Amino acid sequence: MPRPHSDWHIPDRYEIRHLIGTGSYGHVCEAYDHTEKRVVAIKRIHRVFEDLVDCKRILREIAILTRLSQDHIVRVLDICVPRDLQNFDELYLVLEIADSDFKKLFRTPVFLTELHVKTLLYNLLVGVKHIHSAGIYHRDLKPANCLVNQDCSVKICDFGLARTVDRVLDPKLPNSPRNGDGDMVGVANTKSLKRQLTGHVVTRWYRAPELILLQENYTEKIDCWSVGCIFAELLNMMKENVPYHSDRGPLFPGSSCFPLSPDQKHATDYKFHTRGNRDQLNMIFNILGTPSEEDIEALEKDDAKRYIRIFHQRDGIDLHSRFPGASAEAVDLLQRMLVFNPGKRISIDEALAHPLFKDIRNVASETIAKERIQLPFDDWLSLNEQQLRIAFLREVLRYHPQCAQLNAFLSQMPPH
Repeated sequence: MPRPHSDWHIPDRYEIRHLIGTGSYGHVCEAYDHTEKRVVAIKRIHRVFEDLVDCKRILREIAILTRLSQDHIVRVLDICVPRDLQNFDELYLVLEIADSDFKKLFRTPVFLTELHVKTLLYNLLVGVKHIHSAGIYHRDLKPANCLVNQDCSVKICDFGLARTVDRVLDPKLPNSPRNGDGDMVGVANTKSLKRQLTGHVVTRWYRAPELILLQENYTEKIDCWSVGCIFAELLNMMKENVPYHSDRGPLFPGSSCFPLSPDQKHATDYKFHTRGNRDQLNMIFNILGTPSEEDIEALEKDDAKRYIRIFHQRDGIDLHSRFPGASAEAVDLLQRMLVFNPGKRISIDEALAHPLFKDIRNVASETIAKERIQLPFDDWLSLNEQQLRIAFLREVLRYHPQCAQLNAFLSQMPPH
């Protein structure tokens, strides 16, 4: 039986060691880079152009990662030059390698102290702060997208659903998605957003309520909600909170997500979704309680307001009782992150300044990007296969500027 990587077409400098991951995109292998004398991860993305929406997602991730440079964000070390520039249908990304990720960590029979938990959380927040300062909303933060090493360093990956903020912000507010008048910056929410959020078998357990409800003018607070959900699972790793590792799980394990994925038999029956325990918002309200009338009124769309009002009203639970081994500071921060109304939810900067981190905070590590990322293509327009192919090759050129074949090929192509 052939090995999964026996047909890989990569330069001789990389020596494949073994398979470390697999997914719908292809495989990831551990490899040794003989030129740089380091261990790396190589991600093979096959059938790149089979689905142009997925293809755009891959391009977006590569374009963002190659323009971010920070210790808490995974680095792209190389993109291998395709053998056939005109007809290639696979890509090889060389990435920093990590010991594990949060999803795998949560499944291990290992227990953490609160010092471990807050160190991991702090490092994650530092990474998110840098991403936001570059004008990026991640939009899909979840345990599998948080790589982790034994020294508690954290590296954020998978920017396939990320978005650049689509308006220039007030220069006095480099980390805030608001303009000088205090208005929220709009991030266009087209049909393509719904296609992206529903077209993949992705978990909704970490998705902010405003994204679930398809609100158009969401802010960077969507990522703060996701970090809160991840924080809750980190707290589960304390033996005082969950004595048996097999009992760990997400805080909001919904299995459906109306209106993103309505049951087809009840596509317009809001009450059907509010009655069942499977709905993602029901799971959230079981823990946090139903929103106040003030918070419902803060929603943009009337259909979202009507939908929320149908839910059976209830009070939230005491998170101190849910996490009895956690400090008062830890529970306080968790409560501030998991707030239904994004206008009342804690910001990343406020979270970094929270008393929970007073003994470990290193302000010098909380770097901001030198400039906001501008993608080399219009992220709101559809691109055809030829346009996508050229865009990929321009990203490859960033790593191989001296490649004569690549330069010659791209010189014949139309400009951006």
